[in-house]
Amino acid sequence: MARKIKTEKTKKKHALLIAFIVIIVLALLGVGIFFGWKYFKKGKGPGNPVEVKILDSIDEYGYQVSDKDSKYFKSEFDELKKILLAKPVDEEKYATQVAKLFVIDLYTMDTKINKYDIGGNEFIHADKKEMFEQKVIDSLYSSMLDNTYGDRKQNLPEVKEVKVVSTEKTNYKLGKENVDAYLVKLEITYVKSYDYDTQASIVLVKENDIKWSIVNTQPTLNPKF
Repeated sequence: MARKIKTEKTKKKHALLIAFIVIIVLALLGVGIFFGWKYFKKGKGPGNPVEVKILDSIDEYGYQVSDKDSKYFKSEFDELKKILLAKPVDEEKYATQVAKLFVIDLYTMDTKINKYDIGGNEFIHADKKEMFEQKVIDSLYSSMLDNTYGDRKQNLPEVKEVKVVSTEKTNYKLGKENVDAYLVKLEITYVKSYDYDTQASIVLVKENDIKWSIVNTQPTLNPKF
């Protein structure tokens, strides 16, 4: 009888040992699968944020183009570079091209990392930049989801084309001074329509005697400045 009890205890010990080994193996397998998934899911999971690379820049003016910018923005950036390399620089073409790039970058929201990644801010006058950025965060970009890890599921606009309606010389009151300016009127079309602005009037003035910078923008062809 004692021998039978001893045999049953031994069987139970063996069963527990086998169960313990199975649990350890399954745990190790789970850990291996998890880390393997993280390794192959580059740039998507937590700890692997999307990297942005600068492709080109016009250092004298502080302009840059990155790999996340749209194909259309990149092509228009190349046009700006050609304008600025010409001697002398055609000031009207320069101001007009800045207005186009601003609108393309601002409304191509699909390429933005989050609502703080403000499109077109490099073209804004230094005196107006802070106010402009806050306005965009509170309105146009307010519902934009975060895309730090490249996993955003949200329909956002991409500008397909910007057509120049007109460019004219004007004056603009900057602080207490009236300065020479350009007024550029544009029409905007999108890859897909999401009921965003389709018109823009942009006012630009010369900043630091070198670059045309935006001081005012309105989503209409009949602005009131």
